[in-house]
Amino acid sequence: MITHRVLAAALALCAGLACADTPGPRDFAWHATIELPSGAGIARIALPAAALAQLQSSDARDLRVFNGAGEPVAFAFMAPPGAPPPPRTKTRSYPALPLYSAAAGTARPKGSMQVRINDAAGGNSVWVQMDGAPVAAAPRLNAVLFDTQAERQPVSAIELQATLPANTPVAISASTSADLAQWTPLPVRGRVYRFEGEGAPANLTLEFDQPVQLDKRYLRLDWDGQPGVSVQGVTGIVATAAKPLERPRADLPAPVAAGNNAIEIDIGFLTPIAALSLVTPQDNTLLPVRVFGRNDASQPWRLLGQTVVFRLGTGPLASSNAPLELHGASARRLRVESTTGANLAAGRLSASAQFEPTQVLFVATGAAPFELAAGRADATPVALALATIASTLGNERKLQDLPLATVGAGTVQAVATGPLARLWPGAPGKTTVLWAVLALGVLLLGGVAWSLARQLNNPRA
Repeated sequence: MITHRVLAAALALCAGLACADTPGPRDFAWHATIELPSGAGIARIALPAAALAQLQSSDARDLRVFNGAGEPVAFAFMAPPGAPPPPRTKTRSYPALPLYSAAAGTARPKGSMQVRINDAAGGNSVWVQMDGAPVAAAPRLNAVLFDTQAERQPVSAIELQATLPANTPVAISASTSADLAQWTPLPVRGRVYRFEGEGAPANLTLEFDQPVQLDKRYLRLDWDGQPGVSVQGVTGIVATAAKPLERPRADLPAPVAAGNNAIEIDIGFLTPIAALSLVTPQDNTLLPVRVFGRNDASQPWRLLGQTVVFRLGTGPLASSNAPLELHGASARRLRVESTTGANLAAGRLSASAQFEPTQVLFVATGAAPFELAAGRADATPVALALATIASTLGNERKLQDLPLATVGAGTVQAVATGPLARLWPGAPGKTTVLWAVLALGVLLLGGVAWSLARQLNNPRA
């Protein structure tokens, strides 16, 4: 009888361990208090970078919202974690109109227009053939003009159709004018470049600091005197009506050398990465690199992208590379390799990850304070479909109109994932405990069978 009772207790413990592991806020690697707007029954949260940088899953299944009693409350993602932004709309392509020097004593061709460009002397007259027809005998400038007067849509960036010299970043400046005489500079980010080799990095996009209206204006591009630069056309990328949300950004751990021409970064999370920023502090540095990723050492490295890490110039006026778009790649470890064999460790690279903005909708069930928690490798998905919560709002309320809760400073802590973790720090994992209990159950069953066999063989027992 005692043996039967022990067996029943062991099996009950096994079943209990299989379903009793319901983690609370302190069982996640990161948690923070949520400041809920007064009277809000349903609210939004913009996930901070600190939370995103703790997730141990690519689908954010280890994210939770808890009430003051430590109970999980219903929540849904307003967009799938790591979902890329919608495709960017483009304008039509505008052909480049070369600018020619108005040399003294040289008559302008019929049909050309005079253009005035500011220089160190205060002004310089040049001319443009508005039909784009080439003029063989005239000296061309390192500049082109685009007639964008009919473009009604504001643009946030431009894509160039251009021929570039190999392995040489080219700085291009932009400006606009309504009369071809007075020009307004347009600050742009990045440089254009084309490196040699199959799949080598290239960039033909220039981002504006803010949306630009080209309606009833001309666009002009100028560049330095590098040989081999020729711009044939440009296409605008239409700015969205709503101001895009800023991407949360998290600094990554310091890279470690991996051979003479590579570095590796153990980033410690699996959140999809929208863009990877690689920066060197050394002036006049240029490093073409490939970026690889994998989740563990048993997997092969997979190529995530290629870019050029550079810092050209000195001091605050130095220009540097834009982040490398990774389009939601998920990898626990990154490897950066030089394509030219350069010593990347000597370049003292630092890295940071940018994430697509992610918002969570949650129901404020129970008492405050509410908490946001993230980071637990064995967590299962519990988020509801967005329509489940949205259907309770009625047609007159929009999700974006719901109050936005704020998230306080978070706390990072070590996580024990076993079912006995809260009672026994450093306890073995859930799988280990279950196998141990099952093995004990098998031994006990064997003992019961042996005991029954003895009783059958010895009726007096």
